[in-house]
Amino acid sequence: VLKLGAVSTAKYFTPSLLSVFRTEFPHVIIKFTVGNREEIIRQIANNEIDLVIMGRPPKELVTTAEPFAKHPLVIIAAPDHPLPNAKRKIPLKQLSSENFVIREQGSGTRASMEHVFKERGVNYSASMEVSSNETIKQAVMAGMGISFISKHTVSLELAAGKLVTLNISGLPLLRDWYVIHLS
Repeated sequence: VLKLGAVSTAKYFTPSLLSVFRTEFPHVIIKFTVGNREEIIRQIANNEIDLVIMGRPPKELVTTAEPFAKHPLVIIAAPDHPLPNAKRKIPLKQLSSENFVIREQGSGTRASMEHVFKERGVNYSASMEVSSNETIKQAVMAGMGISFISKHTVSLELAAGKLVTLNISGLPLLRDWYVIHLS
């Protein structure tokens, strides 16, 4: 039995990885848990899961973390939003007057967003806080605002023209995906 945990953003590609794993190890039963960063860290700390897929190793635990893929974070908008038509890079500070649909406290995506905006001295206005990437995508498509999100979560919507990424200076923010276990 393999008890695997993943942050909610990783659920968009982890099944593809597990499919390959199952081919090589067909007798392993996989118990797959998805949650936000805080939930997954609590579960690995309590030995409820063996391995974790997440974007940033937890500092509060002694772990072994192996990077295995890039994790691009972007700002998305509805296709009819005025900013996608910008020909040149848009400064992040120009977004301070936009309404953002953001992830909940405890989310790794939220922490990355807060870090980027704080690092650049830019304020943002959150019009909606959501605990689901799916709901964020729907809210942005409905014109409720823009969002900072993992590109992995929106690949289908980008390909279908339902969402667009904004051409923001310094983005996409490239992080790494890690496989992590307690040391």
